[in-house]
Amino acid sequence: MRQKVGSNSSSTPAQQNTRSRFKKLADLFRTLSIPVRKGLMPQGSVSAYNRFIQQNFYNTSADALGVASVDYTKLVLSGGNVELLSRVAAVLDPALGKVTVSYFDNSNGSSALDTDVVKAVVINKATGRVVAAVDEETGRGDGSIELEDDTLIGVQPADLMVLAFAYRADGSDASATTQVQVA
Repeated sequence: MRQKVGSNSSSTPAQQNTRSRFKKLADLFRTLSIPVRKGLMPQGSVSAYNRFIQQNFYNTSADALGVASVDYTKLVLSGGNVELLSRVAAVLDPALGKVTVSYFDNSNGSSALDTDVVKAVVINKATGRVVAAVDEETGRGDGSIELEDDTLIGVQPADLMVLAFAYRADGSDASATTQVQVA
């Protein structure tokens, strides 16, 4: 015989805080699912989603009302053994709504291949809006990516964060995430 377990309707402040943070990360994962799936490949039985939640739970917080927020300066979209992108910088042209992300070609033939693909996303820290090129095939040797969107017109650079990483063209591995404040 099994014991019947009643429903758990516990709602302590700590539980509300945790639920709010998980919900915020789940919503963010849905927004960032394409880049995250390229940057956080499943490991064993741990999915890209679970890796994203594990790596970013401590980059979130919730206030007394249970409203969760994310520290975008620490957000992790990728991880692996590929060499980090080098000298990453991002500049906003607010009139055109375009962010140019530049980086140094640090190909070395082993941990940084010239065939590595670079992925970059722009996040508006004030609104949580994400801008990313969906079909980019920008390589490590290209040196820059331009991300353009009407929602970037007139935005202050201080509100924007760029998260970038390199990943193998065959999808087998990725670098850690580089976080850069837009200038």
